[in-house]
Amino acid sequence: MRIEPEVAQTSDDPAGLGVDRRLAEVVQRFDGPLRERVSILLHAAADAIAKLTELNDLVRFAADEEQGGHTLALWEDLAPVVGSTVEFVNEVIAGASAQFPSAAEADEEDDLDAAFGPSADAPAAEDEPRTPEEEIASLVAAVCSGMRSDVTRLGDRLRNPTVMSDPWMLIQDLLEFRGRVRAALGELIFQVCTLVMEVDRETVVPGYVSELSNSLLVRQATTNLAFLFRGHARRVAAASEDRIVTVLQDALKDVHAFSRTRALPQLRTSDKRIFLETRATLYRLAKVQPPPALEIRQAVENLARFLDSLSVVSRRESLRLHDRAQLARAGRHLEAAQFNLGTPEVARGELADAVKAAAALYGRDQQLDAYIRSQRHFPGEWLNDPELTVEISRLRTILAAVAAP
Repeated sequence: MRIEPEVAQTSDDPAGLGVDRRLAEVVQRFDGPLRERVSILLHAAADAIAKLTELNDLVRFAADEEQGGHTLALWEDLAPVVGSTVEFVNEVIAGASAQFPSAAEADEEDDLDAAFGPSADAPAAEDEPRTPEEEIASLVAAVCSGMRSDVTRLGDRLRNPTVMSDPWMLIQDLLEFRGRVRAALGELIFQVCTLVMEVDRETVVPGYVSELSNSLLVRQATTNLAFLFRGHARRVAAASEDRIVTVLQDALKDVHAFSRTRALPQLRTSDKRIFLETRATLYRLAKVQPPPALEIRQAVENLARFLDSLSVVSRRESLRLHDRAQLARAGRHLEAAQFNLGTPEVARGELADAVKAAAALYGRDQQLDAYIRSQRHFPGEWLNDPELTVEISRLRTILAAVAAP
């Protein structure tokens, strides 16, 4: 692959242009002999991330056709995407390796999950620290080795008759592969940048802000639907046979509302499949006469459990980093609120800021979620002065119980 030192902007939006400028600033921090090679590497990786953006339209559906209103892209659509993806990733590997060849390929990591763990080729004890060039070469070797292994793994999956006969599995494997490569290249960019200056991922990794925003949207929207659907499931379970369809139709109103949001296309392919197929089943059962009460109750309960399971979205690395920062921010505001209790207006403002920081964690913990929902009705800014101490202590206790990200 021929990688130009100056590539096209990674994005036309302000965030993308900001990333380009920040990367250019980072490049200037490297010594002259290394600067051009680092520029080629970073801009090529950034360009690759932009080109490997997930193809959500491989699953096509309409919110007004829930009775089965989704179709999958055919193999004729997928074949060129798979071929171009593998070819492009191989070119990225070749280009990066050419800029920073490794002298210890035998010790490279086998997959992208291990690529940023402790370096396998680092001596147990070393008097002299490695040069920036050696550090970059080690990072490039680990990432490229992981991408090679993932290319091989994808090829093995595509030769599996089970995968090839199931378009859902094919789409899932393709999108997960592209996502893993994007994540690895993003981490490579971040780690290279930190060699010369302190940076945040959102300022140097293309698409990081958008990915985090989408992950937050998925967590918040699925948490809302799970909360509502738990109530629907209880009502369906208790409904008589002559009322069960009416209760089911009430539940489907919330399913429809969720289907209209941007959260649905952002679900993982496997989760999207379960949701869409269950949605179609519920619409079908709502039309059967006489109502199959047992099937309806089972389908609703299954969907309720599935929605609860979507809380695992918090394991996404971008959300883990985000949550850690928000917990720390909320803690700082609570400390400031406690310190300023003698000035109620200041304490109230700090408490409100702590609640705002905690609200960004919505979907992370059920107890915290309940607290955040209660704040929508009676926010902390409305509290009487004597209640501030109690509320600060209450929120501190809730946040302390949130699992460490």
